[in-house]
Amino acid sequence: MREQRLAIPVSLEAESAVLGGLLLNADAMAKLPPLEPDAFYDPFHGQVFRAIQRLYAKGHPVEAVSVHLELQAEGADTEIQAVHDLAVYSPGPTSMRMYANAVLDCHRLRKLMEVGNEIARLAMSPGHNSTEQIDKSQMLLGKLATVRGRREPKSMAESLVEYLGVLQELSEGKNPAIRTGIGGLDRMLNGGLRRGEMMVIGARPKHGKTALSLAMARSMAREHGVLFLSQEMNIIQLMHRHTAASGGVDLGRILAAKPEDAGMWSGVSEAARNLGDLRLHQDEQGNLTLMDIRRKVLKVRRESGLDVLFIDFLQLMAGGGEESRNRELDVIVNGIKAMALDLQIAVVLLSQMSRKADEHYGRPQMTHLRDSGAIEAAADQVALLFNDWAHPMSKKLDKFKGFCELEIVAHRNGPQGLVPLHLLGEYQQMGDWMGPIPEHTAISATPPRSRAANF
Repeated sequence: MREQRLAIPVSLEAESAVLGGLLLNADAMAKLPPLEPDAFYDPFHGQVFRAIQRLYAKGHPVEAVSVHLELQAEGADTEIQAVHDLAVYSPGPTSMRMYANAVLDCHRLRKLMEVGNEIARLAMSPGHNSTEQIDKSQMLLGKLATVRGRREPKSMAESLVEYLGVLQELSEGKNPAIRTGIGGLDRMLNGGLRRGEMMVIGARPKHGKTALSLAMARSMAREHGVLFLSQEMNIIQLMHRHTAASGGVDLGRILAAKPEDAGMWSGVSEAARNLGDLRLHQDEQGNLTLMDIRRKVLKVRRESGLDVLFIDFLQLMAGGGEESRNRELDVIVNGIKAMALDLQIAVVLLSQMSRKADEHYGRPQMTHLRDSGAIEAAADQVALLFNDWAHPMSKKLDKFKGFCELEIVAHRNGPQGLVPLHLLGEYQQMGDWMGPIPEHTAISATPPRSRAANF
């Protein structure tokens, strides 16, 4: 039986068509899928594409002669006729996108071949168990499915091309932000969460951080892939809370599940209809490690697509044997942020506060966050949740019942401020506070940090 030789995935015709189209209309660059020079199999094609990128970013004319001059300036040894030969291709905008996608597909398939060879090498490596090697293989495949290309330093010219494309999409009304479903929070975040960013939500127990995170997860899962990793509640407990919120049923009635409670069962049926279409995955595992999280993220991303990750909560995660717990959490926080950037997902990381927050009657401060230094350095946004009625010093005034405040105390790319929230604890519902903001009469000795004074 004759051995069949595997052909390298490549379409030189598609590469030529993309370059030819850009030589005729460089403005089409903004409407193409994200291409990098190394996506082109032919080295000459990659050089030409890089030269077109530079010229386009500078606002210079893009045609055969200018591209040839740019190639010469970079030290490339090529004839102008070779560039002219590419200019004979003249595809339309729709065809150019199709050819660009073909170039990307071939590039990814070549990367897949490289990963296949690496997996084969892992399988033949002595001294390692199969589970460990399978985990490494899954990570290799997951990275291939999520990363657009090699992460290498980019020149300003290359960055400008990508940036102009982003501005073009914004001008067309395409906001990359992922709405949280909390209107006040979305406004504070300039539209919502963004890929590659990490938001930390800190609170003391019983203040509503799980209700808030589950409400955000349900809302975002209507249009985006969401993964919720819980380390203190199992999936059944999460489902009780989802059902109460989605069906508008008291959580106590759901936990009792009395056969004669027709209203409760009607609410459960409504919740099942609402929840069934959500793109929400959940997982229960204590003492998560960074490797555990990455493996779960890559699995969901590969099988269903993933845009947002929730982790509940930071202090329950297992470290990697660092010299101190503080150092372990520092490594964990920075590892999660690096994963968000690498896989281009948004991350919401829940964090516990120290007991000192209970000794201070009023909105918590950044210093009340455990390991706040590591969190503040790595997070793009830090939000602290305060529920007056849950505080040990609360006077239990009726006007504050159900009223919560989420204070953005750190925001890398936007404003700080307060988001008033409404918590219906018995229904596990959290949303925007629609009434007048209740005022506190007692003033704390702590100086104010925002437009609303501490109390």
